[in-house]
Order: sequence, then C-alpha cells, then structure tokens
Amino acid sequence: MFCKHKVADILEMEQLQLKTLSLTSWHYRGLQAIRRCRTKAMGGHIDKCDCCQALHISYNSCRNRHCPTCQGHKREQWIKAREGELLNVPYFHIVFTLPSEFNTYA
Repeated sequence: MFCKHKVADILEMEQLQLKTLSLTSWHYRGLQAIRRCRTKAMGGHIDKCDCCQALHISYNSCRNRHCPTCQGHKREQWIKAREGELLNVPYFHIVFTLPSEFNTYA
C-alpha cells in the first residue's frame, strides 16, 4: 500500500519534535522551509483562468534546494546529466588539501 504523505506532511505532524533535536540553525531553518512550502504560511497569489474565469489560489514555494517538492526534479536532472558523463571504469573519491603555494596552479 502506497502512502501519499509528503515530507512536508511528516514535518508538520512532528513539528514539536524538531525543536528537541540537536540541529544546527541551518538544518532547522531548512526543515521549517520544507514544512511551510506551498502553504498559506508562505503567502501566495490568485490566478484567474482566461477561459472559465475561475479563480485558483497558488501558494508560494520555499525554493529550498533540499525541498523535494521544489528542487527534487532538478536534482534528478543534474544526476542524470552527470551519469551521462561517466566513463565505464571504477571511480574513487579522494579529498586532499594542497599547500597554499599551489593556489595559482589549482
């Protein structure tokens, strides 16, 4: 059975628990933005259909890069584009620091 809850729905249900978690202010703000995304809390605008003259309320998005509603599709597009650039060889991710003397070359 498929549940139709969104991440924002779960954050809304558990909003009191968010404050008790040991989050950074950036994490907390991000979760709050996702929770309020496309709701009255974000404000909105009214659209009027040119054909039937019906009014439709559209709430603003949070535009947070971690929000699955706002940016999820862009992330998937980016991943697909990067997969097309990969060579058919094993990869290893290595992080290292160069001495500052190499800054002009890097």
